[in-house]
Amino acid sequence: MATEVRLPILSLPGLAPDSVGNYLASLGLLRVLSAKWPSTRIAWRDEVLQVVGGPQRLDDLLDELIRVANAQATDHKEWTQYDKAWSDAQKRGTKAQSGEPLALWQAQAGEQNLRLFVAHAVPHGRVSFNPLLGSGGNAGRRDFAAGWKQAVDALATARTSAETKPKVRRKTAAAADSNAASAIDKRRSELQSLVQDEPVTWLVDKLGAGSWFSDATKLYNSGQTPSREGQISPWAMALACEGLTFLAGGASRRLGARSRAVGAFPFVTHAVAPETAGEAGRILAEIWTPLWERPMTLAEIGALFSRGRAELRGRGALTPASFAAAIRARGVDAGVSEFRRFTLGRTTSANTFEPRFEGRIALDDQNGSNAASRRVIERMTALIEQRGFPRDRKVGQRWRFEGLRGPIEAALLGVAAHPQRSEASIALLDAVINALDRIDRNRGFREGKVCWDPLPLDWLPSLFADERPHVEARLALSLVSAFPTEQPFATYRFGVEWSSVRYEHTERPPARWVWRPGELARLLAAVLSRRLLDREASRSNDAVRTPGRAPLPATLSHVRQWLASDIDESLLDKWLSRLALFDWRYVPREVQSFGESECGPAKVDGELALLGLVQPLVDDRQLVIRSLSPNDLFSGETGARTTAAARSLVTLIRSRNLVSVFRVASSRYAMAGARLASFDVPWSVRAPERLIAALLFTIADRDRTVLLERWLRPRRRQPGDEAHV
Repeated sequence: MATEVRLPILSLPGLAPDSVGNYLASLGLLRVLSAKWPSTRIAWRDEVLQVVGGPQRLDDLLDELIRVANAQATDHKEWTQYDKAWSDAQKRGTKAQSGEPLALWQAQAGEQNLRLFVAHAVPHGRVSFNPLLGSGGNAGRRDFAAGWKQAVDALATARTSAETKPKVRRKTAAAADSNAASAIDKRRSELQSLVQDEPVTWLVDKLGAGSWFSDATKLYNSGQTPSREGQISPWAMALACEGLTFLAGGASRRLGARSRAVGAFPFVTHAVAPETAGEAGRILAEIWTPLWERPMTLAEIGALFSRGRAELRGRGALTPASFAAAIRARGVDAGVSEFRRFTLGRTTSANTFEPRFEGRIALDDQNGSNAASRRVIERMTALIEQRGFPRDRKVGQRWRFEGLRGPIEAALLGVAAHPQRSEASIALLDAVINALDRIDRNRGFREGKVCWDPLPLDWLPSLFADERPHVEARLALSLVSAFPTEQPFATYRFGVEWSSVRYEHTERPPARWVWRPGELARLLAAVLSRRLLDREASRSNDAVRTPGRAPLPATLSHVRQWLASDIDESLLDKWLSRLALFDWRYVPREVQSFGESECGPAKVDGELALLGLVQPLVDDRQLVIRSLSPNDLFSGETGARTTAAARSLVTLIRSRNLVSVFRVASSRYAMAGARLASFDVPWSVRAPERLIAALLFTIADRDRTVLLERWLRPRRRQPGDEAHV
């Protein structure tokens, strides 16, 4: 029987991963402790750093770091020496605008110098620098190596004779020993306060750490003076520099003449696209820091960072949207539980940058529970990253802001972070619709021939957050789902052509695209008229007739609300556009449940009855009246339902000639064997365009039958029938 082994655990809440600096310091702490305790592991649990399998007590951890700090004043230095030995070669390369000097230096440098260099730069035809480390170790006047030296010197207690002031040399040995002990106690207590999230009083300024620690940046309007230098603990700076060596990445990703910074360095991506013109060019890059709950050793973390590359469709994920899509679509096989996203943006200076926490993406649902949302993220990412999609670009020294990609990418990251949140999903759909509308109305954008795949319908229930769709959504569902699969509603809503698998914005707008800004009833009436024209053209070409369908019918109460103008038309407009983005070729069972009737019989007024008379003559659905025949009343043999007759009815309604509408409808029903009753009443309609638009809202077969039976001539009593009074 194996003996149970219990590993010591130390919780260090002071190094919470809420900043890039704390994250680097956590990695650096592992590197320092692993030199004495090779079995040391780290992990995060409830946002608290856990040191597992290393020192038994916190005092042991503090003693080891004090020993490492003291070694800086001796010949046996144990900090990773950060001296930028490549600085001269980098200057020669900058002057020659070539990466050759740095490449030659890299080929001859010693192993001890390469550990940090490969985390800073990748020399090829030009030099690609790690965005987190500026230009080879400095961001403007922030020199990270100089800040490191100042920090480790402050942490060292022993001084050489050349560094000791004359006044200090005249002190007695006892006083010197007392001062040294006091300094050690101060460093130890400050280190303990740092890792235990207690107030830290020993702070040093001008360490150049503002690119990783927000507290180290200059603060303006902070007191009696216009600004104050930022200050942080020297322990934090020293440990953060120890963690830089993990950012090197694998050798195979650094080799090659076409290496790029965001592809060479682990978990680094391009900047998120701007949402406003003022944000263009402000964000330099992003870094996605992985967190894990299973304790990992130094070697395991090194392997994770060396292959820290996300791929989407076989290509490296170089943008925040593609990175989010990759980790959602493929997951992470190294035990990573979540990613924290930080942007590196310019604030008070164009030469420096500061980190800003933008959110987290948990990966605890990678076993298929959110497969639909992952496919949506991947398809929308493919939309904005294709070659023809309009994007912001730098022209000379200025940015040309288009503003299409930024809102979509921001909404994509929101869905990736909260896949179950309906508000985030709806925001993504609205951002995509706004971008597609701008592409449709801009000749230059249309020349890019943007393509996109429809969204999976199994993602649709997440838009309603376990609630029943309201009347506007129900009407939109009944309309969009009823369009034929060969000519979806999206081809009328957007200026696209449907190729049975995807939509494409053609260089010239198709004649079918009739959607314009204006009154919704008028737009829907135009869609119906154009749809009848397309149906007539397809049948003249001997195309096979496709029967109509109504997978998600609306109720009579919903249609009556539309006819009475008792709905929010702007909301209905939005839902029509949102649902047009989905793939309606197959409707899954969980989506069909939205069309189930949920209320009793509605009051039928004159306009609703007129709808029941005309709609069967306009659509292609079957109509079965059991009292007349068990078969379809408008089968092909009767010739009663034609596209020409449907167009005539629409034209007559638009001109308010309802007497002729009844006459045409009566003759068509007579051809099908159904005779209508005679009426001697005046005919009128409040809004003809609204009635025409209502013909697109499908209703259940039972409701169609009920409405039409009101128009049928009463049946004569047959022999044997009972008379009822």
